[in-house]
Amino acid sequence: MQKHIEFKISVSPFEGAKIILSAPNSKEDLVYWEHHLVGDDGKQICTFIFERYYHRTSGRATLTVILENFDGENKVRCITSGSAESIINVDFGASKNFVNWIKDVLKEYILIESGH
Repeated sequence: MQKHIEFKISVSPFEGAKIILSAPNSKEDLVYWEHHLVGDDGKQICTFIFERYYHRTSGRATLTVILENFDGENKVRCITSGSAESIINVDFGASKNFVNWIKDVLKEYILIESGH
């Protein structure tokens, strides 16, 4: 299973959320989303849960995407789950594909990427 991916973007979490929601396949894969303005100082958080069926694993994978700016920087975290097949825990690239979809949607706004 892939570690979570984090990157910084040049737009606010709410703007990033609008971009994600307007992307192809976002509505079909979307299971849940929410957004919140926290406090009076412009802190924003958006959470998405996407689910997609992958033929290569014969199963569903989920992608949780969190956009927030709590420390002043606009950050995106992507966490995949459920994409591995059987007891050997091999996902045949499904989780990487799912994260790459979000990175492609936000590519013109990505400033710095770091894996954890």
